[in-house]
Amino acid sequence: MSSTILVMSVQTLLLSAALAVFGVIATIEISKTIHQKMRLRRDKAASAPHRGEESTWNELTEHHRPIRDSEPDEFTAGPHERLLAICAPYSLCRRDPWDRLACSDLDGTRTMLSLDWGVRSRTDLLSRIYWLITSGHRSGFNAERARWVDTSLAEAERHELRESSDSSSDASETLWRLGRMLNNDRDIRNVDFSAWDLVRAAMLTRCGFALGWLTEDETWDTLTILDRGLRERYRSWTQMSESFRLAHWYWNSKSGKDEHFNDLHDLNRSLVLLSTDGPWGIIDWGIDTPEPSFLILDDLLDTGVAMPLGAGERKRATQWERWVDDQVILRRQHRPQHFGTRVEQHHRFTKRA
Repeated sequence: MSSTILVMSVQTLLLSAALAVFGVIATIEISKTIHQKMRLRRDKAASAPHRGEESTWNELTEHHRPIRDSEPDEFTAGPHERLLAICAPYSLCRRDPWDRLACSDLDGTRTMLSLDWGVRSRTDLLSRIYWLITSGHRSGFNAERARWVDTSLAEAERHELRESSDSSSDASETLWRLGRMLNNDRDIRNVDFSAWDLVRAAMLTRCGFALGWLTEDETWDTLTILDRGLRERYRSWTQMSESFRLAHWYWNSKSGKDEHFNDLHDLNRSLVLLSTDGPWGIIDWGIDTPEPSFLILDDLLDTGVAMPLGAGERKRATQWERWVDDQVILRRQHRPQHFGTRVEQHHRFTKRA
């Protein structure tokens, strides 16, 4: 009898201890969630228009006013519209109807691609899109985040950057990002940078079609690839929008008046996109899209741009990035005559990109 009571007492103690530990963990998690929400509210408040900026805000709202090619009573939110919505941040800024592939200003589009991206041909375009799909700026940003976890190394790097920041814009921008990461400004340590690369890749894809460098089938198929990647990383337009906005802020690497105006612009654009009249308010996130075929991959293999990931790269890759790598490996097995060496990618584009 006494042994039974003893066992029951031990079990009660263990249960009490487990509940206590669970309570502590739950309290910590709730506290972290509340802290993150408070931080996000504070960051959005800092980005909002200051007193006297109402006219600027109204001008931005008009600038970002969504334009649709189809009449409201004829509009149907289907797979094509779901894919076009990925390009919408740039469609709004360029005053293009967001629900069609074509671009209104072909000369401006050609100039933008040439000056901001170094893209002057189909080959250039495919190379840039593939870089954004497989690496993009997120690769460097993730490496910075991992490197600066060690504060002693971060401080040593900060000291070196300060010595060259006056004469080097790259050093100055890296120094800015280091400070933001160390302070965890806008919760930047937890931002998934994928949206910044994949939304821009969608913009390039749409521009490529407009200039005749991609067929319509290639365009829809490439947008489907990008859609697959975005769905893996995010669960809603709102989540993707926040990641895109914060990654743009981190990439822009500017303080002062420029930073505030960019914040104002990006917050306004996000709110318009997510409004009841905006593409991301109209199009349901869960609309099904076709399975991609990776139609542009053959040309990427021909030019030596598409190559399998190394073992270390593969280990760090997301599930979607490994899917892309699988397609490269499988397609190469059927095209041995086209093996080549990886073309050097230039990762620095102008700040207008």
